[in-house]
Amino acid sequence: MPKDFNYKKYSKRELFGGWFWMHLFLEIVFLALPFLISWKILLIVLVFYFLQFAIFKNCLINKMHFKQDDDAVFLYPYLKMLGWRLNYRKSKILLRYALPVILFILAIIWQVIFQHNPMLVI
Repeated sequence: MPKDFNYKKYSKRELFGGWFWMHLFLEIVFLALPFLISWKILLIVLVFYFLQFAIFKNCLINKMHFKQDDDAVFLYPYLKMLGWRLNYRKSKILLRYALPVILFILAIIWQVIFQHNPMLVI
């Protein structure tokens, strides 16, 4: 695993092209899922999310977006550009593994404990 992600080797077009906007849109939807869909469906979504890392060793969109780096994490280079001082390894663990689990726990709290229905009934 690289110690850091060198975003400077990418052009602006590569960093902020179509893959960026699609990825950003999906990230926003992903963050909203605890409120949009049932926690049971979210569990299935997360199983598929983690399966892509087990099978392909990376997010499939990351593979298209950051072709030169097999181990890229989507938000990391953009947060670095904004001046955030981040540890690559810790950021990767947080964004890839901890955040989805936190979202699932949030869905359980929101839907089961507080008894709010998801916005989309599937």
